[in-house]
Amino acid sequence: MTPLVHSKQTIGSKLAVHIVILCVFCAFSFALLIKQYQEQKQQLFNNYSLGVKSKVEASLGVYKKFSNFIYQQIINNDEVMKLFQQAANSDGAIREENRQKVLDILNPTYRLLVKQNFRQLHFHFANGDTFLRVHKPAVYGDNLFSVRESVRLANLEQRIIKGFEEGRTFNGYRFVYPVIYGGEHLGSVEVSLSMGSILDVLYELYSDKDFYFIIKKSAVEKKVFNDAKTNYISSSLSEDYYYDKGVFEQNVIRVKDRTLVKNVALLRKKLKDSIDSMVSFTKVVSIDGVDYALRFYSIKNFKNEHVAYLIVTSKDASFNQLFNKFLIYGILLLLVVITYLWSVYSDFFHKRQLLSLSNTDFLTKLYNRKKFTEMLHLEILKYNPEQSVFSVIIFDIDHFKCINDELGHNVGDEYLKELSKLVSANVRDTDIFARWGGEEFVLLLPNTQEGDALTMAEKLRKKVEAHQFSSSKHVTISLGVAACIAQEQKTDDIIARADKALYAAKSDGRNTSRAWSHL
Repeated sequence: MTPLVHSKQTIGSKLAVHIVILCVFCAFSFALLIKQYQEQKQQLFNNYSLGVKSKVEASLGVYKKFSNFIYQQIINNDEVMKLFQQAANSDGAIREENRQKVLDILNPTYRLLVKQNFRQLHFHFANGDTFLRVHKPAVYGDNLFSVRESVRLANLEQRIIKGFEEGRTFNGYRFVYPVIYGGEHLGSVEVSLSMGSILDVLYELYSDKDFYFIIKKSAVEKKVFNDAKTNYISSSLSEDYYYDKGVFEQNVIRVKDRTLVKNVALLRKKLKDSIDSMVSFTKVVSIDGVDYALRFYSIKNFKNEHVAYLIVTSKDASFNQLFNKFLIYGILLLLVVITYLWSVYSDFFHKRQLLSLSNTDFLTKLYNRKKFTEMLHLEILKYNPEQSVFSVIIFDIDHFKCINDELGHNVGDEYLKELSKLVSANVRDTDIFARWGGEEFVLLLPNTQEGDALTMAEKLRKKVEAHQFSSSKHVTISLGVAACIAQEQKTDDIIARADKALYAAKSDGRNTSRAWSHL
């Protein structure tokens, strides 16, 4: 066994415990760091989504009062109300005539609505039949209850209904008011707002952002008149969505940052799964090193079905700043871990050096006499003649004084080091090899009978005799062997018997091995 094996094992075990603790600490700390990063990132997403919602509601608030004003103007116009009442209770020519009269009266009002970005002014009878589309007067008589939930609810429940809805001609935010005149429920009147109108207000309120609108193709195909489908064009962002043509053409010239438009193919790929989810979401996309925040606000109809997205885009450094902040935290944590690990390793390395110095012979790097005596004492304590035995070999270099006297102590030291390496290479890993002092060495052979130890001694003697040392002078060794006996309680006892055998080997002419039991 080489020196320091036991000490290294002890130090290695302690170091392993520290490393395990450190790994657990690192895993927990980095997991917590990642968790906090994800939570703060999600909070940013949530804030963006709430921000878009509040922006839309703020924009709608601008138009809500105006639509209420238009409604009041209509229901307070006795001429219009009488014509509508008469039409509701008549059919044929009277209804046709009254339709034209109402159209003539309300055309100025409609033109005012158009200037204020409203899109439709629409009258319905109580049963859901269309009386008059001021925006498209040639189309009337169709029943809307099956396709326009807002119209159905306003008439059946006789309450104001407002919200987004796709229609037969256009989509938009609708304000549908029940019309009651002279105590009679005549039907409803609708004022609808183009999404382009919402975008107009958003652009005025938030000049650092761009806005887009897309609507599901299925929602359009299900309701829109065939001749009104030209109001829609396929979206380059998703094959399942349309652009509202009017809104798109109005909006595209106002887009301030064209980077996203130029990279729509990349966006299409990155956003597909999220768009298909049909819920509000926020995505951060990096293009040419610049982060863009894209907020998709899900627009639902009166049946709570997702039918469209309002999209808000802008350059946004918030996510990059958040990432950099946590990256710095991670680096600092890593530096703390490395510093701690270096401190622990340095401490154990220093202890190992001290242990090495206290237990190791400086010249040969073998165990010294002190350490060997400790290990021999442990072996004696474990000794049980019925289960195991151990032996000790003690040897020295023959006529070593002559080597020192003739060649010098430096050469003598080299002989000692070479001999140590030679013997170390020819003993078992379980054997304990030490320098006893001067040119004298000792071996502890666990689980070895005296006869086997003598065989080992002869093997070593022959190896040394045959070895060509670096200096020219030939070297031999003499060896004494002794096995532990039951009555021995001290290390000195077995060492003394092995030493007695060594003395006998020298008396026999040196370069020989003797066992204590053969004396």
